Amino acid sequence: MPTIAISLDPQKLPNPDTDIRYALPDLLVARSSGAIADEGYDYVGEDAHLVLFLSAADTTKALAVVREVIAGEDVLGNKLSEAAVVALKESSGYRVVYPLDFKGVFQTNEEKT
Repeated sequence: MPTIAISLDPQKLPNPDTDIRYALPDLLVARSSGAIADEGYDYVGEDAHLVLFLSAADTTKALAVVREVIAGEDVLGNKLSEAAVVALKESSGYRVVYPLDFKGVFQTNEEKT
């Protein structure tokens, strides 16, 4: 199944509680009625960005749920819209799909894109 990755910048989270690594995927799985699956997490880079990995058979529907939650939900005291970058894994690497005006490098411990 295709992989969706969400990178959270801890410096942009008012409450960088590490439990978000469980709370956010659980919320996305529930909101998608199980169409999204939690595939784990990793910490990346000098700033220790939390990267959550998800999978979904239908990435169009899954990404709609992810965008909706990131844009409108408070998770453990955090508004995620300013701290999150969402990317879809493709054969050539990760392609950022949120925010649309993202400038920079989406990084995982797998590869840099």
